[in-house]
Amino acid sequence: MLASDRPSNAVAWLAGWSLSTFGTAAIIVLFLGGFDFSKAGTPSNAACGAQIAIGVLLIVAAARFWRRRPARTGKLPEEPKWMKRIGTMRPIWAFLIGAFWINTALVVAAAIDALRAELPSGSLAVLALFTLVTASVQGALILYAYLAPARAAVGLGRIREWIARNQEVALAVIAAVLAVWLAAKGVHGLRSG
Repeated sequence: MLASDRPSNAVAWLAGWSLSTFGTAAIIVLFLGGFDFSKAGTPSNAACGAQIAIGVLLIVAAARFWRRRPARTGKLPEEPKWMKRIGTMRPIWAFLIGAFWINTALVVAAAIDALRAELPSGSLAVLALFTLVTASVQGALILYAYLAPARAAVGLGRIREWIARNQEVALAVIAAVLAVWLAAKGVHGLRSG
């Protein structure tokens, strides 16, 4: 959002992202929080199964992104259509994109891990802290862009060019790494359970 033609949408995006992150985590904790998450418990096996399923979905996504990379298709890299649209969208759309961003798989995994850890202070409080920390990192970037617009514009311009050249490869690698990490955690949990 900051690297688009309308960087003010980054604030709306961050609000949507933060609300979605905490909301998704809260739903997982509220619906699954009453179950016994000891290693031998069925919910623990279900949680491990959910991690494996998310890993499989991410591998499918990684393969799709990898097939669409410019080096394979022979097309010259161009700025993604979504980047052009971001520059013209209204703040409500930026909020909705933030709310339904791809971080959901990570939030679900973090909520499941918080439940499996059986934290004495409560999983919801830990996930609220998780939301606060991740939002503050992104908020610091937005603040930097507003306080030092000339310096930030140079870096953001480079980011925009990099996204245009490497979007599919970057998404494929990120999805594959997350898939392996989540699936491995799920498999390990099932084996030790």
